[in-house]
Amino acid sequence: MKNKESLFDKSQQELEEFCISKEFKKYNARQIMRWVYFYQTFDFTKMTDISKSLIGELLNNFHTNLPEIAGATYEEDINGYSKKYLIRLADDMTIESVLINYNNRKTLCVSSQIGCKMGCAFCETAGLERGRNLSSGEIISQILLISKDIKEKITNVVFMGMGEPLDNMIELKKSLNIMSDNKFLAIAPRKITVSTCGLLDKLNDIEKFKCKIAISLNASDDITRSRLMPVNKKFPLKNIVNLINLQKPTVHNKITLEYVLIKGINDNISNAKELIKMFSPSKVKFNLIPLNKGEDSIFLKNLERPEGSVINDFKVKLLKAGFTVTTRFSKAQSINGGCGQLTAKTLYS
Repeated sequence: MKNKESLFDKSQQELEEFCISKEFKKYNARQIMRWVYFYQTFDFTKMTDISKSLIGELLNNFHTNLPEIAGATYEEDINGYSKKYLIRLADDMTIESVLINYNNRKTLCVSSQIGCKMGCAFCETAGLERGRNLSSGEIISQILLISKDIKEKITNVVFMGMGEPLDNMIELKKSLNIMSDNKFLAIAPRKITVSTCGLLDKLNDIEKFKCKIAISLNASDDITRSRLMPVNKKFPLKNIVNLINLQKPTVHNKITLEYVLIKGINDNISNAKELIKMFSPSKVKFNLIPLNKGEDSIFLKNLERPEGSVINDFKVKLLKAGFTVTTRFSKAQSINGGCGQLTAKTLYS
């Protein structure tokens, strides 16, 4: 029997082309995808408005196998819980996804690559060898698999797991189309955030999706940012500032600037003052992320989290300048599931 393709790897256009090639109607593609994504029915024979002959073609050509949950760790408190999943893909490579279930919001942090080649100094994933891009089906499967595990709908998606999403643009766009289509996964664009280390030449390609954008900034000068993030040599701070200043101000969808606070490197009040000069409160908001560092961290061994008072002073300085500021004391830290901690080494709890 010939190898079957994963249906999850097919865009609507690709499935339309398949249907037409088999002398079925173009609209059959949306019917099939609605069954799979909206109703999460993976058995072709249970798709009641699909003809038997088309079901036969689907059975001959595609499978709807989800990856395997190879391990999971769990953290909870009175407000909710976080769960980190180790997911084994069809080729035995592994990734991690993190579910953050708090206040009736089920946010899934998804991975877009195995490893990452961006080399950010504050990220454990960067210490791994880069494997490969994930297919759109492997990205989407994280949502389907974990939704099935918790028996509830995922309400929010953040591309803040393993990998740089904009370094996998073709598959990212395919997955965003399926996520945001109200006949498929039906996750509103305002509930999807794509985080990038700053591949500015790719940002225009995802603007049409109307999802939220987060740019990992992490410094107020080029010397420090280049030390922390090699991408700064290609896309320096001034390019980020120029791009943002060209944007029209919007109350509901400001660009988020993520700022990992690292002791003695980028946490001084002078750094906050420099940020205030660069950006306008009408165009950006800050998400301060105190460095996440596990007890067994090797890659981040020379970096430390600032004291709480330093973090607070930095935040207050930005707030007084009129910026919207959140401090993300990442959920799932005790299970190494916080920002920058994913290494595909989850163990069973």
